[in-house]
Amino acid sequence: MIRHQFLCFVMLTAEAVCLSVFLSGCNREHLARYGPFHVTTDSTVWFDGGMGSRVDRQFDRLLDNYPHVKTITFSDHCPGSNDDESLYIAARRLRQEGIRTVLNDESVVESGAVDLFLSGFARDIEAGAKIGVHSWSFNWGNDGVDLPADDPEHDMYLDFYGEMFDDAALGEAFYWFTLNAASSEDIHYMTAEEIDYFQMSSQ
Repeated sequence: MIRHQFLCFVMLTAEAVCLSVFLSGCNREHLARYGPFHVTTDSTVWFDGGMGSRVDRQFDRLLDNYPHVKTITFSDHCPGSNDDESLYIAARRLRQEGIRTVLNDESVVESGAVDLFLSGFARDIEAGAKIGVHSWSFNWGNDGVDLPADDPEHDMYLDFYGEMFDDAALGEAFYWFTLNAASSEDIHYMTAEEIDYFQMSSQ
């Protein structure tokens, strides 16, 4: 299954890519990089960019080389994942390792990046952060929201959210909320009330 950022099929020019990198904060100094994971100190990571099918192996290599990581802070360019199975492997390990996830006042997380944020053992959200959700898609044009509620394709997501939320029922409710919030070609940025209702911050 694939979840992609809004307008992900638009072909960017080389100039636009350079501008995106400049604006995203990717040019920060870092000790090492493993895909979207940029190591800034032995215990802190700056997350920037999208996730592909290797995100679980990238995260494993990160922790193999920097086993004392305690905090992951998200940038203003976190568009999501094109392989949710690999994402969930990484996310479950992140939770297992007791790592804190942080959205600062400029963070923008969308789609699968929201799930990675939610996997934090503790989660901080500063005022100004943007959390974008939408339906996942399959077969290039079909959305998860179009499937019957009892379709087994939902199970992977329901299981994941049930694990990540202290209240499993609230996690499942969050899943159905994301499906109905926007199509896979659109994005809905959660309101402050929605963020509070779904207890996105652990504080």
